[in-house]
Amino acid sequence: MHTHIELLLTGLGREQGERVAQEAERRIKDMERRFNRHDMKSPLAVLNSRAAAERVEVDDELFMALELCEVFRVATRGYFSVATSEAGVERTPYILDGATHGVKFTSDGVQLDMGGFAKGFALDQVLKLTRESGAASALLNFGNSSVAAVGHHPYGEWWAVGVENTAQRGTLAYEVHLCDAAMSVSGRTPAGEYHIIDPHTGLKVAQDGMIVVEGRSALVAEVLSTALYAAPQSEREAIMQQFEGYRATEIICHKGGGVEKRIIK
Repeated sequence: MHTHIELLLTGLGREQGERVAQEAERRIKDMERRFNRHDMKSPLAVLNSRAAAERVEVDDELFMALELCEVFRVATRGYFSVATSEAGVERTPYILDGATHGVKFTSDGVQLDMGGFAKGFALDQVLKLTRESGAASALLNFGNSSVAAVGHHPYGEWWAVGVENTAQRGTLAYEVHLCDAAMSVSGRTPAGEYHIIDPHTGLKVAQDGMIVVEGRSALVAEVLSTALYAAPQSEREAIMQQFEGYRATEIICHKGGGVEKRIIK
């Protein structure tokens, strides 16, 4: 994932806190190994190299992840998809065989990129680990774009998480209050580059706003923020209707200093 990760834990002794942090690091590295399409020995890279020509059997975790991704693809009207193609992906990109955990691509040119899934998936796993550790409260920050909280701040009712103003660096455009919840932000990279792809066209989405999604699951928040960023305004409300309990906000930062906020749900 190549992401800077911060874990702030309260209510644990030093040794227990270090054990939690070490286990979190181990799990994250295992997911990176499994979902790294650039490592030709990873399960995902092997799948990408062979699944257009033949059915490929994969391990339980990757198969489960692909099942989830297909559910999310349908629920977001195709605006979230881990499948990429230069021609775009307009239909089911792969066929799953539950009996053998086999995967077969439905057309040549399809490749899987789990980048829009893996960060939220990993954050939910670490969130579960943190809750099971007995920590009184915690804040988990994956690269400032995916953040989750266990409980509330020790000295307040929530954890306050700021979203940076992209037009005036060093100032805030929005603040989210998290208590047993997660948030995800999708938009241009810190360097100002467009990187989110519209699965329908295979092209990068060139819009300057950000999408902030808040809700219980870090994975669902990441999926939604990605899909809503890629989707046109006319599709966004219908997508949100599939995800009860989540809140989405579009934020547009103007060069003159103004910030425009639009609630999607």
